[in-house]
Amino acid sequence: MRNTKLIIDLKNIQQNIDSLKKYLGNDVEIMPVVKANGYGTHLNYCPEILNQFDYVAVALLDEAILLRKNGYCNNIFILYPLSKEELKIAVKENFIVNGSNIFEIFDNIKDEIKIHLEIETGMGRTGLQENKVNEYINKLKSNPNIIMDGIFTHLSSSGSDQLFSMKQIQKFEQIVETFSENNIKPKYKHVCCSGGLKNYKNYIYNMVRIGLLIYGYYPNDSLKGEIDLKPSMTLKSNISFLKEIDINDTVGYNKNFIAKRKTKVATIPFGFADGLIGLETGMPYVIIKNQIAKIIGICMDNMMLDVTDIDNINVGDEVYIWDNKNLTIEEVAQWCNGICNYEVMASISERVPRVLKK
Repeated sequence: MRNTKLIIDLKNIQQNIDSLKKYLGNDVEIMPVVKANGYGTHLNYCPEILNQFDYVAVALLDEAILLRKNGYCNNIFILYPLSKEELKIAVKENFIVNGSNIFEIFDNIKDEIKIHLEIETGMGRTGLQENKVNEYINKLKSNPNIIMDGIFTHLSSSGSDQLFSMKQIQKFEQIVETFSENNIKPKYKHVCCSGGLKNYKNYIYNMVRIGLLIYGYYPNDSLKGEIDLKPSMTLKSNISFLKEIDINDTVGYNKNFIAKRKTKVATIPFGFADGLIGLETGMPYVIIKNQIAKIIGICMDNMMLDVTDIDNINVGDEVYIWDNKNLTIEEVAQWCNGICNYEVMASISERVPRVLKK
């Protein structure tokens, strides 16, 4: 019932998927990444879209369980290593797990476990280190219940440092070759996420992990003009309160705004508890009737706007925090201390209702 809403255009998401399939061709498996409730889109609640994929990736066991309950029928890959207790549940539910810590958790593995093994090449996160590869291979050979379905790594700087990324790829290929020499040949190899498709097209292999592009946003400029994307998220609210203040009246914490003229102030029910922490610092704006309304104050639950120069303003009028036309997520991200577009997406709290537009 809340007036503030994050509207998700599912038709645009499907169009983005179609564009990606055309770009990648039939020989590359797309594994959508729907962690963090689909980067805030709630795509993980849309089996009608996700069931067209054989694999979907999440970050947490809880996310995998929810995805299955929501109706996704195919393979679910949990990107990061699990605890012993979590792993037992994952095995029972037939999820695919990150295999980098599997032998540290279980000494004698009796149940069949399907893994994708992450290789450490420079991200410094959760991959198997090069000096542990031979030991891992020996343990893998003695544990036939471990099914190595895939092997992967993550490019830490795919959009900013091609030299380092190529070093990561070369290291990955050397380790893949070591496994191959030991007659361990996983079905899938995946290195590229959204940010690496253009710059490392020769190293797409047969699977890619795609998050941001599916939702309609570019990770960098390399794919603009290569893949036609439609933004899927619009964040809007409505004016809940209007008033006029006099010269020298103040608005917001710490007298954030001091009026230099008679000022008409509109309040909307969106505050820093709803996301976009740090927005106030840049003193940016929102869109009302296709016009700019400057933000003059933010608190936990509300945002105050200067609407003096907008005619015929009324309680209930729509306010766009971004509309993908007059104002983009990328512009909002710059106002939030220069964060990335996907950080803006993921920052919108769950108390903002999602409206799935079909």
